[in-house]
Parts: sequence; C-alpha cells; structure tokens
Amino acid sequence: MTHLIIVRHAESAFNDENRIQGHLDSRLTRRGLEQARLLGRRLKKFKIDRIYSSDLGRAYATTLEIARHSKVPVVRDPLLREIRLGDWEGMTPEEVDRLYDKGYRKWLKKPSSVHIPKAETIRHFRKRVTERVKALARANRRKTVLMVTHGGVITALLADWLRADFDHLLLNLQIDNTSLTMADVTERHARLKFINDATHFWDGHRP
Repeated sequence: MTHLIIVRHAESAFNDENRIQGHLDSRLTRRGLEQARLLGRRLKKFKIDRIYSSDLGRAYATTLEIARHSKVPVVRDPLLREIRLGDWEGMTPEEVDRLYDKGYRKWLKKPSSVHIPKAETIRHFRKRVTERVKALARANRRKTVLMVTHGGVITALLADWLRADFDHLLLNLQIDNTSLTMADVTERHARLKFINDATHFWDGHRP
C-alpha cells in the first residue's frame, strides 16, 4: 500500500484572472504563496518519504514553498501536468465563446464532447495521469508520497478510483488551490480518506 497526499497547486495569476491555463504558466499570486506556506505548516507533522511535482512552474513553485524545510528532494515529473488545452490556453471563457462559437458554454455542458484545436484528448490525458500515478505507487510501496499537481489531474484520478463519470466530476466537484486529497493505493484499488480538504485555511489565517 502507498499513502498518497495529493495537492492542487496554489493560486496563480491566471487563476485570479479566470484564464485557461493548461500547459501555459503564470506566477503564483501573493495569495497563492500564502496558501502554500499555510499548507507547508500543516504538512510538517507528516513523515513524507517522496515528493513529486508537475514540472509546470505553478506546481513546482507551490512544491518548493511547501517543502522548503524538508530534506526530501523534489522530483519534477512532466506526466503529472495538467491537460493541454491547445488554442484555448491563455484565454478567458468569454474570449473562447467569442472566438470559438460559444465553445466554453458547450464545454460546460459536456467537456468530452468539445474539440479544442491542438489540445490533448481527454482519453489520452486520463490514461497518462492514471498510468503514471499507478507506476509511482508501485515504486513507493509502504511509503508516504506527496504529489503536487493540478485540478484536472486530481479529477482524473478520482474518476478512475471511484469509477465515476469524468465529465460529471469535472463540472461538479470543487478542487481548491492547495487543497489536500488523500488515498491509500494498492495494485487493485484506492481507498479515499478525503477530497478537497482545505482546513489549513480555517484557523483564522485564510489568505
């Protein structure tokens, strides 16, 4: 069994501006840096054996803030990246609707039915993510692994573990910046402990 602590990256400038990120990047906001620092304080009580981060800057910067007092090295992993969203990256939903025939409104009804030019397919994305996390779990049996990644990645994992509809989870499940999702993972199944836990903001220090 592998104990996974999965974190969504802290708030980025694109999050704050409601822009679509995908594989594009933007710096962490002041609020995002505070989110990561609060989470880092919370995670001090955990004995973490391995740390993996998406190689995208917003995730890696979050990881460094969380792990700044840890002696565990951070491994950057491109397979833990968010889904690539092609020509929509960097745009607001309003810009997408204007330029792509109300594409974002269509996406809000059923994401998997929308073709985004130059984007990664949802099928490929889900396979990339689930296979990589299974491989990391096999390589780290009986260890506690911290993984800093993206909302779409966490949703893909939850859809696999719960045998749930990916579109439904993507549209209806909130995954907050620096929230924790924890699971004990074996070869055959994952037992979820909690999803989207952000109680490190609830002690009077909410940024």
